[in-house]
Amino acid sequence: MRDFAQAAVSVGAGRVLRTRAVRPGPGSFRLLGWLGRLGTAGIEPLALALDLHERTVYSHLERLADAGLVTRAIGADGGGGVAVLTRAGARACVEQGCSGIVSPRSTAPSSARHGRAVSWVAASAEVRGWRWLGPAELREDERWRLRRDDGARHLPDLGLIYDGQRVAVEVELQPKAPRRVQAILRGYRGLIDRGALTAVTYVTDRPDVAALVRREAQAAMLGSALRVGPLATVIATTRESGERR
Repeated sequence: MRDFAQAAVSVGAGRVLRTRAVRPGPGSFRLLGWLGRLGTAGIEPLALALDLHERTVYSHLERLADAGLVTRAIGADGGGGVAVLTRAGARACVEQGCSGIVSPRSTAPSSARHGRAVSWVAASAEVRGWRWLGPAELREDERWRLRRDDGARHLPDLGLIYDGQRVAVEVELQPKAPRRVQAILRGYRGLIDRGALTAVTYVTDRPDVAALVRREAQAAMLGSALRVGPLATVIATTRESGERR
């Protein structure tokens, strides 16, 4: 498995980049603070969200990794590199005065893929100037927390706030049991009925998952409050918006 320094050797159109390890500076901690709100993020979404070149992101990550503040995860799907916050990185974020910092995340491939997908949604919000909330921030506001039919509590992956709307975002890359999906959707129906949320958006890269969510949403009577979109569209529009910045 290549580390960040090795990954940075060839980034861009055939150019060779050799980075020199130095201590993290303000730019590195700015990146760490953004990553810290998610726990896991893709390299390209990080670059687009922070308006940086990918070579610069790799340089910052190399410094942070040398300091033990981040580590690298492998998605094993060709979807791009993934950075993961470490326990020391979470502590450093708090010491730097960052808010909304999450606990360290797993580096397993499935967790890396999910975290990277969530970071694409966060980056999409960032390049549009929308406010987004990560897991720690969502836990601080009960209006985002739903209670399923079986009594279990549930939070979305992200919360978006824009144009007077409060939209919960679920990133689903694997199918869940239909009964569980419907229980979550009924919980969202309750939050929307109470005015806590405006809508819920599901982002997925699988047509079967999209069909499952739409089917169970009918039983939950979500109607137009449900939005289902492909991850590929989120990625494409984020890249386009990033290029226009």
